[in-house]
Amino acid sequence: MRSGILFLPFVSFFAAILALATQKAYASMPYVGIALWFVAAVCIVSWGILDANRIGRMFKRKGAKHGLSQGLSVVLAILLALGIGFVTKRDRFNKTFDVTKEGLNTLSPESQKLVNQLKANNQIITIHGFFQDEVKKAQFNKVLALYQSTGLSLAVEYIDPQTDPTRAMAESITVPDTVLIKLGKQEARLTSFSEEKFSNALVRVMKDKEHVVYFLSGHGEPDITSKEAVGLSLAKAELESERFVVKTAKLMEIGKYPDDADLVVIAGPKYDLLPAEKEILEKAMLDAKPLMILVDALVDLPNIKALAVDAGIKMNDDLLIIRPDDPRAKMLGQNNAIVTDLDKVSPITADFAKRGGVAFVTANTRSLDVVADNKLHLKTVTLARTAAMIIKVQNVRTEKDLQGGVKENQIQTGAFDVFAVSTGQVGGDRLAANQSMETKDVTADGKGKSSKELRVFVGGTAQLATNLGAQRGENLDLFVNGVNFLLQDEDFLSIRAKDSDPSRLDLTTSSSQFLLIFLAFIYPLIFGGVGSFYWVRRRRA
Repeated sequence: MRSGILFLPFVSFFAAILALATQKAYASMPYVGIALWFVAAVCIVSWGILDANRIGRMFKRKGAKHGLSQGLSVVLAILLALGIGFVTKRDRFNKTFDVTKEGLNTLSPESQKLVNQLKANNQIITIHGFFQDEVKKAQFNKVLALYQSTGLSLAVEYIDPQTDPTRAMAESITVPDTVLIKLGKQEARLTSFSEEKFSNALVRVMKDKEHVVYFLSGHGEPDITSKEAVGLSLAKAELESERFVVKTAKLMEIGKYPDDADLVVIAGPKYDLLPAEKEILEKAMLDAKPLMILVDALVDLPNIKALAVDAGIKMNDDLLIIRPDDPRAKMLGQNNAIVTDLDKVSPITADFAKRGGVAFVTANTRSLDVVADNKLHLKTVTLARTAAMIIKVQNVRTEKDLQGGVKENQIQTGAFDVFAVSTGQVGGDRLAANQSMETKDVTADGKGKSSKELRVFVGGTAQLATNLGAQRGENLDLFVNGVNFLLQDEDFLSIRAKDSDPSRLDLTTSSSQFLLIFLAFIYPLIFGGVGSFYWVRRRRA
């Protein structure tokens, strides 16, 4: 046997492995795999022809049958391993482990909660993807794979709007590369693709009704359409993206609580409610209409504060700031509070607490206290408190109270509550429809047929909703979570996925596929082939 011929079986094996790899990685170029299979076949046949005599004599040697038996055992072992690999590719055996620091290859807990609810209800999501750009299609498939790996039932169909324009017109597709997500009669559309976008689309299609949220106006509140720092356009857009209908209401103009309102939000007022407006909201709370109150510090609003006290939450006349000598005061601004201690039970903050390390930075913040003996007999839970390094400047109702300087006895350090929620039963058989807050018969244990649950959320700052504060994603999420809790939609809390690490390797690109093939196949085969060649040659020397 000429040792130079020995390279032929190695080349054949090498070409076959490359053929398998390239057919998977470069499915759009099948001719590459065909050419490699042809090379593998030519090499193995050539070796058999050129060294036929030597191969025949090898099988006639003593111990050839034993060697052949061992060889067959190796082949069977390889086939067994391949069979196990093929079987375990089925979903029931599909177990993966995400070792990335950010958990980039697994769903966030919020998204997994949505998936579990869909699976429990045996609901099938229908997805129609209208793609022209293959890159965007690959991006969507990457996100979709996260949900498919959980076993979620997804009926996915891709349509090329150029080859099937009638289908695109029927679905009113006007933007290229649009994904239509349907569940029953509900639908949502996506034009950008991430876990956050997809999960929020699931939230929208899972809701069977559109809640109407009113922002109170007429008291110097920010405009819900304004894109300025003090505006509320980001909060409005976020609510609308989750199928809320957002409106404004001036109580003195309509003279009553809005008929179609599911929730009223008081966000950032500069002036107080009139007594008649306060009475309207009092009656609404007695009828279990939820209320969200977000009021900045240094604004004196006695009637609004009285509403909160009736629900068991006192808004204090103070200002929470960062210590002047703390380095964070220069980075974040001294007139900010850092909120780090979050309730681990309430669905509003539980997901933030589980993640760990989530901090909220809010400006113009006041502290809150619990009023245990409140008129509505509600139970209050504090949701978040500041870090211990925060300073509380006491007895300041307006900015004028700071002009003469701050006295030493006004300073207090520690951790202070800034967000709270109150819940409890109101109404009952003994409660007349138009009773006022002063009624003595409002009891926590009223179990009459008309008894309903009231929920009230109070924040010592309006920065959760304003554009300036909502630029921080966690602030906006907390605001939306609060809205969903008040509407008793805890299953639809806001979803915000993890940020991707831009330095990670993207194996969907051609360059990364080549790198994978080189490291996994080419380099090991060259190393092993050359080593085996010289080992055989030295044995025959």
